[in-house]
Amino acid sequence: YYLAGSVLSHSLHPEDSRRYHPAGSVMTRFPDMEAAARSADFLVARDRVESDALLTPGNERMFLYGSAGIDDLVEFYSATYRRVVSGEPAARSHFDVYFGDRMLFHLKEPCVREDVGLWVFVDVFPEDPKDLPGPARRRGFEKAFHFSPHSLMLFEGKCMAVVPLPDYPISRVRTGQRPYGDPRWEGHRGWKATAPASR
Repeated sequence: YYLAGSVLSHSLHPEDSRRYHPAGSVMTRFPDMEAAARSADFLVARDRVESDALLTPGNERMFLYGSAGIDDLVEFYSATYRRVVSGEPAARSHFDVYFGDRMLFHLKEPCVREDVGLWVFVDVFPEDPKDLPGPARRRGFEKAFHFSPHSLMLFEGKCMAVVPLPDYPISRVRTGQRPYGDPRWEGHRGWKATAPASR
């Protein structure tokens, strides 16, 4: 989850985030949506929420909101969280892992900023290895999803990350968090879980 300190917050892949720097903005990273919104003039999200604060209703992929839009976005994410958590998780660990609508959800409550300080990985194992892109066939799984801790949204004491899954049939997913050499997390081993796909 990203916040631009006079401009925007969003949950893009970190490589994509470099493509969205409005002139005169200062990018900062802040996983706590509500705390971040207090220091931002604008918010950017991949999710469209009907709101008086929505400034780019004609967009298709990314949406710009005035800072007042944080309340509508938090309400939207809270509703999504409640809907997903009403089902049974595919795996339980530091985060609970759920499948739904070709998405993989990571949910945790209660959640604090320290819970989102590690990088997240998602390895996808297909039912048919032939569905994998060429380089991934040797591994037997696709390391297609690897995103920063700031892609985890923290709101109302909850954490949520939503990862789109590929179109091919999936047998299982391996996911977790790793320190990746960050000195702040020295000695922290992270966590890993394997989630069988729903049939």
